[in-house]
Amino acid sequence: MRWSTDWGGIRVYGCMFLLLTVSLWVMVRTPSFLYRFHLLSIALLLGSVYFFLRETLHLMPAVIWFSSDWTVAASVGFLAAALLRWPPLQIAGLSLGLLIGDVMSACAHREQMAMTLGQAEFQDEWWLTAFAARGCSLLLEGMVAGSKLVFKRVRQRVRPGREPEND
Repeated sequence: MRWSTDWGGIRVYGCMFLLLTVSLWVMVRTPSFLYRFHLLSIALLLGSVYFFLRETLHLMPAVIWFSSDWTVAASVGFLAAALLRWPPLQIAGLSLGLLIGDVMSACAHREQMAMTLGQAEFQDEWWLTAFAARGCSLLLEGMVAGSKLVFKRVRQRVRPGREPEND
């Protein structure tokens, strides 16, 4: 989204409003207060991890996998996939988390540069993190399904006198 507005001396791009609207819509549609609170706490965690990695990754170059953007996206995406299983909750938590992290970063550097929220780099990071989260989620689901199948087969072989079932 290329359109932006100035809001109290802060340049805010349209993607911030869109992501905030989608996240709040998912939170409102979530059936339980406990799930909403869980989503908010995970968003705060993801936002602080996002901010931490963006600020300190240049101090730890051995941790960088392909690029610093990919490292941040994969780390935050894996956390989102591990902590939230339902895809709309993943996207909402991820969106809120990255919004929180971007606001924290803009506030931390407001003396060095003008505050800008949701610029093109942020949008690219959001897409990369969303793909990483969904990809990690699919990998984790596959690992759990495979582990259950292996456990079932081992348990059938350990029990004497039972005929193994065909799947």
